[in-house]
Amino acid sequence: MAQAKAKHKKHVLHSHDATKPASTEAKSDINITPLIDVMLVLLIIFMVVTPLAQKGLDIALPQPPPPGSPPPDPSKSNQVVLGIEDSPSGPIISVNKSPVATMDELENRLKDIFQARSDKTIFVRASGAVLYGKVVEAMDAAKGAGVERIGIISEKMVEEAGGGGGAQP
Repeated sequence: MAQAKAKHKKHVLHSHDATKPASTEAKSDINITPLIDVMLVLLIIFMVVTPLAQKGLDIALPQPPPPGSPPPDPSKSNQVVLGIEDSPSGPIISVNKSPVATMDELENRLKDIFQARSDKTIFVRASGAVLYGKVVEAMDAAKGAGVERIGIISEKMVEEAGGGGGAQP
C-alpha cells in the first residue's frame, strides 16, 4: 500500500524551485538599460548647466574710419582718459592729464564730467608698475560716478599710435 501511495503522489513545487531559470546557460549579451539611464541623466544635467556656464564680456569694438576721411584731431576729442602712473610716493591718478589727489576727489570730478554727457565712456591708461588693486579701485570710483563703459588703453596701443611711453605730466 505504501507503494501505491507513492505512485499516486503528485509532484510538489517548492518556492526555491520556482525562481530557478529553465536554462542555466550564461548570457553573452550586456544589459544596456542601466547605461541608457545614466546617459539620459547626464544629458539632462548638461542641458541644464550649459546655459548657466556661458559667460562673456560685452564689448563694442571701434570701427575704422572710412577710406579717404581725414584723421581725427586729438585736441578736439571729448574722450575722458583716466591715467594711473607709478611714483615712489604712490600712484599718481589723473583725469585728462589733470592730477587728482584722492579717490573721493576723483569720483567728484568724474561726476561733474559725466553728469551732462550722453556718452558715459571712460578710458583707463595705467602703468604696468601700478598695483592691480589701485587700478580696480579707480575704475570702481568711475563706475560710482556714473560711467557705464570702461575701455582699457594698453602700452602696446600707445606705442602703435606713436605716443610717448613716458609718464604723463
